[in-house]
Amino acid sequence: MSAVIRIPVRQESPETKILQQAAPLEPVVVHIECAPYYAHAIRVWRTTYLIDLDSTHRSALIDAKNITFHPRWRSVRPGYKHRFTLYFEPLPKSVRQFDLQEIIPEPRGWHFPGIMRNREDVYHLNLPN
Repeated sequence: MSAVIRIPVRQESPETKILQQAAPLEPVVVHIECAPYYAHAIRVWRTTYLIDLDSTHRSALIDAKNITFHPRWRSVRPGYKHRFTLYFEPLPKSVRQFDLQEIIPEPRGWHFPGIMRNREDVYHLNLPN
């Protein structure tokens, strides 16, 4: 006769659940490198999002470094790569793949389709893509 071994299920305390819900979530970080001669000036619109491909979720742009927001332009040194960083609201845990899209009322907004999610939520993209 075999013995049945019962392993107790660990119950999370209500305090632990509250702390997990209240813990600040880290932003999604996107580093973008512009090729030399990509443009003489760059900018980003605040209407730039990470868009989940399997739901209607959008993570909004919350900050940017080394680039200006529309309508201002930042000059880019000719012949040199220019790097900037975008910070977005966290993505839900269920997101596996997403687009980065600049939704603007003119042609040629940035669109990086089908970005595969990684554990760190830190991404490195290139312009042109």
